[in-house]
Amino acid sequence: MEGILFFDSDFPEYEQLPRSFTIDFETIEDKGKTLTKITYGNQQVGDFIDDNSRENDNYRFHDVFHYTFAAVLGWSPCSRAMMKRKRKSNPDIDQFEDGARAAITEEAISLMVFNYAKKRNLLTKDNSIDSELLGFIKDFTSPFEVSTCTKEDWEEAILLGYSLFRSLVENNGGRIEFDMRNRKAQFLD
Repeated sequence: MEGILFFDSDFPEYEQLPRSFTIDFETIEDKGKTLTKITYGNQQVGDFIDDNSRENDNYRFHDVFHYTFAAVLGWSPCSRAMMKRKRKSNPDIDQFEDGARAAITEEAISLMVFNYAKKRNLLTKDNSIDSELLGFIKDFTSPFEVSTCTKEDWEEAILLGYSLFRSLVENNGGRIEFDMRNRKAQFLD
């Protein structure tokens, strides 16, 4: 992606994704279930998450992908919803870019890539993502503003997201600092 692209620059600050932010992923045990509580600042964002699977595959940490998409791509309808940063001042943008279809598309991409990564040891040895998968993601997101992002942008976001995901799994949670201006994120502790 050339330069810094913010799809929300023309919106009030309270409708913009924060340009830098820290997300905490805390593991909670409740009634025999392992859950993840996610907080931004001092507020919980979203519901408690479990793996939603019969196998313990740590999908409960998958929101890291949404926040990584926000940081690297400047796009994440899911992060916008969780952080209450939807662009409601423009009804068309609210409906078509930040609405349910966009969020479902992002969730589907997260799950599709998760299944891809599970077959590849969570991308521990991969420096690249299959071009066919990246092409599918580009096609899948063609109705949305993120369509301006390249396959290489998506690959960068996915690989960074998996690096962070692996750190969360290894540490059973943790804090991650996201930096949209520099398209980066780092695991803090």
